[in-house]
This record gives sequence, C-alpha cells and structure tokens, in this order.
Amino acid sequence: MSLDDLVVATEKIDTVYVTKLQGNLNNFTARKCVQSVTSSLKHGSVILDLEELNMVTTQGIQAFRTLSEEAFLQKHKIILINLPMSVRQAFAMAGIKNLFPIAQNEEGAFKMASRGVR
Repeated sequence: MSLDDLVVATEKIDTVYVTKLQGNLNNFTARKCVQSVTSSLKHGSVILDLEELNMVTTQGIQAFRTLSEEAFLQKHKIILINLPMSVRQAFAMAGIKNLFPIAQNEEGAFKMASRGVR
C-alpha cells in the first residue's frame, strides 16, 4: 500500500454506520475520508474503526477536526474504536485525544451511538 492509499469501507447496521479506514490519512487521502464520513453523518451516527489506519499526518488530524465539526452540525456522533498506538500518539501530540468518544469495542460503540448527542 502506498502513501496515497486509503480504503474507506462503510456498512450500515440499523441506524449506525460502521466505517473502517485502512491505509494512511494524509494530504492525499484526507478529502476522501472526510467526504465518505460526512455522507454517512447526514443519516446517522458513525463508528470509525481505525484498527488498520497506519499513519495520520497533520492533514489527517485536520480531517478529524473537520469531522468533529460536521458531526456537531449534523447532530450525530462519531465514535472511535481500535485505535493503534501510532494514532493515539498523533492525537495526543495534536491535542485532540478527547475530541471523540472512544469505545473499547464495537458493542460499546453501538451503545454510545444509541444515546443522545452530547
């Protein structure tokens, strides 16, 4: 997988969208990520599975900030699961580690998604 590869796979389960990101979130792929997740946010909350996200650059961090704003505007949640250590470290360095709720697993994320927004 090259630096400009990001696979975004989304599945709708009930009223929640589960989106898996695989690859790198950077200046080449951030727009694709934002467009896909924003499209889902228009219809419901999103669980973002980051288990196979290899790298997050500054542009990727900006994409997460944009998604947070979009979730607020759409009155839906984005819940993160399966964060690799490299992603946790990038979030901590960028000061956004508390931007999204983080669930221990998909079951916990579904419970969080079913509760009211913020």
